[in-house]
Amino acid sequence: MIYDIIPLLEEYMAISLSAETQRLIEEQMRETGVNSADELVKVALQTLHQTRGEGFEELDSATRAAIEEGLAQAERGEGQAWEDVRENLRARFIDRK
Repeated sequence: MIYDIIPLLEEYMAISLSAETQRLIEEQMRETGVNSADELVKVALQTLHQTRGEGFEELDSATRAAIEEGLAQAERGEGQAWEDVRENLRARFIDRK
């Protein structure tokens, strides 16, 4: 199926979707109450943008400083191996049921 969904300089971009993608779009439109595939794609793109987060330079100075300090600690060997952190978290929050 072809959807004309993305305005491009007052034109529309025609795209081809697999049957599975078409089914997913229609399912999401029903579940979310979105009225068109165009609107659903806009919401999906906005969500994707939000999940990517801010760039480092866009963060506030306190957050940038905390990140830089954490990187400096790691360079000095003051960090913990991921395996150790994972086991500590598992022991604290999962295994203590």
